[in-house]
Formats: sequence, structure tokens, C-alpha cells
Amino acid sequence: MLIKKHRIRSVEKYLIGIKEGERFYLGIPDLEKHNAQLLKAGFSEALEIGECILPSAQFGPTSRFNAEGKEVPLRDQPMETLYRQTEWHRKDWGGHWHSQIVDVPYKRYPRKTIPPPATELKIIQHDQSKIIVSDLLMNKSSEYYRICHQMNLILEIVGELEVLNENLLPLVGTTPLKRVNWQLLPPGSYPWEKIERHLKPIIQKCGKGKQGAIKNRIEKINAAKPDFHAVGQSGFYGYVVFGFVKSNTYICESLYYGNATYIFKEDWETLSQKTKADILNNRLQKDRIIHQNGWETRMNSYLQ
Repeated sequence: MLIKKHRIRSVEKYLIGIKEGERFYLGIPDLEKHNAQLLKAGFSEALEIGECILPSAQFGPTSRFNAEGKEVPLRDQPMETLYRQTEWHRKDWGGHWHSQIVDVPYKRYPRKTIPPPATELKIIQHDQSKIIVSDLLMNKSSEYYRICHQMNLILEIVGELEVLNENLLPLVGTTPLKRVNWQLLPPGSYPWEKIERHLKPIIQKCGKGKQGAIKNRIEKINAAKPDFHAVGQSGFYGYVVFGFVKSNTYICESLYYGNATYIFKEDWETLSQKTKADILNNRLQKDRIIHQNGWETRMNSYLQ
């Protein structure tokens, strides 16, 4: 069944012909037709069989929730005091300008964090051609929310999808997946100006004060001379990894998600092939350092 809509609210009528309890896929069969959108989602130009991506968050609310999750204000609870880092500038009596990273307090309602579904899309071979498919899904009422999310994710990206039966299962099971969510930068020194080019669209959305704080954190980590840098793509856009191979330390700086720096002690090649859901939901990080006073002190213990 081919579905062409902007968004759906109920899935039952789209599962006609699939018995309760049967498994199925959601697919994008015509890759050439949707080439531009698939590149924007994070697939390579070659669209190679086995590529597996977490779609970019830039298409709309569904892809953004899929990659980043969301926070829901708890307005029935008392407001709390939080802090955001910003860069202040002041002129002394001699007319000289000084800058300083400070924590600015603000009030807000507590938030309930809803983790991202982190649905991935993958390219497989079918009948001598390529097709992009979702997770293997099951037609049962308890799965309707998940099915609806994945339908809306694909519709938001390309505007249409096809419901496919389980015959694709053996092909998915035998196709090795190559996640392409990270771009390993060429060896060499990467000062702020170089890294900024890879993250410019996100940095521009931050206030000027916050841009100074981001620059300060990146320059602090860079001063320790990491062995490699990797920047996130697709749904990992906005993340930078600094790899220190000898100490087996991998520092992941997030420009917006969770407002924190993540420390990992796992082999990078293994970590880069994990899904975002694995990383966030299974607490694979060694440490999570909030962007506030004390950040630099805690970070120093990993940079020595």
C-alpha cells in the first residue's frame, strides 16, 4: 500500500491486508525520485547497500523528536532555579575591555525528559534494486504509537511511503549495516575557526553570549591536543568528538542536547556504530559534565 500524506494520526486503516500479529516494514522504494531529500537526511551520494542512518533533525517536529527527544514543562510543580553559561563583556575605568564566562540564573518549571525514539533507516537490496526500510514492525495495538511515529518520520522526509510485508526479513538480516552518522576529520590541528565551519548553522542559532561559552569549552579540550576529531552528521548533528587514543578517552561535546559534555571510555570504532538510543538510554557514558561552574575543574581530570 502506497501512502502519500503530510502526516497521519491513526494507523489502523493503513494496515489493511496485514493480519494482527504479522510483521511488516515501511519502505521508500524509489530512491532516485527522493535523492535530494535522502542526501539531506544523511545518506551518502552513492546510497550504498548497508548504509544505516539516524535521520537529520532538520525536516520538522517528528525528525527533531526522533533525534533529540523533547522536554515537557511540569507546570503543576514549583519553579526551579537553573543556570546558563554566557560570555559577559565589560569596560574598566581605563577603557579596556574584559570578557568573562559566567553562570546566569533563571527560573523555569521542572522538565520531564522524553528520550528520542532514535529510529534509523537502512538501505537494503531487493529484486536487483535498492530500497530504504524502517524497523521490522508488528501489527498489534500496543505497537500503534511506534508505527505512527515511524510513518510520520518517513512522510516528513520524503512525503510518501509503502507498507511492505515480511518477505524482506532475510535480506535485512544478511545485510551488514554501516552507520554513517559521524565524519572523521582529516588528521591535523583543529582550532575553533576550523570546527566552527562544520557547526555554523547550529552555532548561529545560539545567542552571542552562548557562542563565546561554546568556543571556550572547545578551545579548552583542543588545548590537550586530541588524536582525532569527529563531527556528527544526520541526527547526531551538533556533536563533536575529541579522541584521546592512548588514554582511551573520547569527549563528546553537545552544543544543545542535554546542555552537557559526555565522557566515554569505550573503543571509538565500536561506539560510533551504536545507535543514539543505545548511547543515551543505556548510559554508556563514563561521565556527564553539565555546562556550569565546575565544568573546567572536572574536565581537567580527563585531560591530564
